[in-house]
Amino acid sequence: MKTMMRVAALSVAMMSLGSVASVQAADADIAVVDIGKVLQEIPQRKAIESKLKSEFDSRVREMQRMETEGQTLAAKLKKDESFMSAAERTKSQRRLSELQAEFNVKAQALQEDQRRRFSEEQKNVIEKIKTAVDSIAKSEGYEMVLNRQAVLYTNDESDITTQVIQQVSKGN
Repeated sequence: MKTMMRVAALSVAMMSLGSVASVQAADADIAVVDIGKVLQEIPQRKAIESKLKSEFDSRVREMQRMETEGQTLAAKLKKDESFMSAAERTKSQRRLSELQAEFNVKAQALQEDQRRRFSEEQKNVIEKIKTAVDSIAKSEGYEMVLNRQAVLYTNDESDITTQVIQQVSKGN
């Protein structure tokens, strides 16, 4: 009998704690923001793309030049292979292999550098977005702001994405 009383008392206590927690959760002001949409719609995105394009433009042109040279050499080798001496053929094949290896090394380095620079620039934009979210949350009285992709459902009233886009865009 004592055990049943303890279980009943514990159950009542757990239920009251659960109802307090649900009441507190219902009172919490929670907003959501679609970070992906913000990143797509802010003007800084185009500025970053333009900046990175100009930053890597000479290296991209060099890669294109190497690719064209390799294609020309391969076509010439294929076309003239039957007329070439063994030494000329070996020399052309070796040059093509060297060009391909150099191209691969430079292409990998270019991709890594582009990825690194994009990450650096995106980190700066994410900081601006976070600052905007913090500012809006404080001014609107939100206790929590979640990423929209992490939420299964929300109503449009709790979505602050447009406000974030506007604030980040002003700070251009």
